[in-house]
Amino acid sequence: MKIGEALNLLKKDKGKLARLISLRKENLYVEEGKEKKFDPTKLSEEINKKVDEIRDLKIKIQNTNLNSSIQDKNISLAEAIIKVGDIRSKIASLSNLFEKDRFSYLYRDREKIEKIPQLNEVEVEKEIAKLVSEKIILDNYIQMANWSLELIQN
Repeated sequence: MKIGEALNLLKKDKGKLARLISLRKENLYVEEGKEKKFDPTKLSEEINKKVDEIRDLKIKIQNTNLNSSIQDKNISLAEAIIKVGDIRSKIASLSNLFEKDRFSYLYRDREKIEKIPQLNEVEVEKEIAKLVSEKIILDNYIQMANWSLELIQN
């Protein structure tokens, strides 16, 4: 199984787990004298089994990510995933840097002191563009790895 297939299975299993939990909650109480549709005890057993399956799959994915390298890069798949998250955070923090404070009108000084930015907005935009490009490239490498690397079966 490829990593990408395992990630799809993980998403599907998480959805099934959520449905089982919801089903158990809906069937916890039954009107007196009526037959219950689902046995909450059996649903609890299925939930526990699904949780174990999800944990096992997550461990296999993590193990594979740690022990696989990105093609043409000198980093593990796990590090690449973390790096994409770091880049997203940088982009987010830079993107709203020059936004005006929406409550500034409440605290306007009568003298209207002009404030001068300490960073060049054009340079920040260039940095954002560079980061977006780096993120896209790294995302593409991760996707290629996900659909070419086999999941390590512990």
